[in-house]
Amino acid sequence: MTKRPSTTRQPVRTKLIIVGSVLVAAVVALGLDALIQSMRPPQPTSALVSGYHITPDSIGIIRPRTVAASTARLPEDEMVIGVRIHGKARAYRRAALTPILDHVVNDVLDVVPVSVTYCDRTNCTRVFTDDGSEPLELRVGAYLDGMLLKLHGRLYRQDTGAAADHVDDNPLPYQTLPFEETTWRQWRSENPDTDVYLGRSNPAESRGSGGN
Repeated sequence: MTKRPSTTRQPVRTKLIIVGSVLVAAVVALGLDALIQSMRPPQPTSALVSGYHITPDSIGIIRPRTVAASTARLPEDEMVIGVRIHGKARAYRRAALTPILDHVVNDVLDVVPVSVTYCDRTNCTRVFTDDGSEPLELRVGAYLDGMLLKLHGRLYRQDTGAAADHVDDNPLPYQTLPFEETTWRQWRSENPDTDVYLGRSNPAESRGSGGN
């Protein structure tokens, strides 16, 4: 007498196969969606952004190396941004602040924070300071008819210091410092003991000493 194959196990097995297939398909679909999302370009985080937008981790140059005037070898007609603090002079080669990520230099001169900012698109230069002896935390934030500075997650206009993110009307909480934009020849003749920041990619920078 032959045994007939059991028919009760087949529906269960079929259901398990169907459920397994659905789960596999779901996992594959989720993986493809994640891959597609990762390949999409990042979207601007604010409607204010126009022209360029800087990522949240991009920061300005902090306490850059400088060289003495005698070793700078700059062309006489090179434009510089000059700052004096307590009789101590320092120049910043303006062309060194032209790249987008280099628009802000957070420096310290004679134990005073000095942040030099330059927007080449509007030819706007402003220098900021505050109490304390540590570098300020200014960053390049975005561009909207002029450069926007970023500080602690807020956006401020570089040219006026006004708030640009509509959170409130409080302006940039830093004071401005007087400065001079002139040729290297003129600045050096008036400040023979000056040092100068040449730029992060300048070979002479590696031979200089850190700012103080």
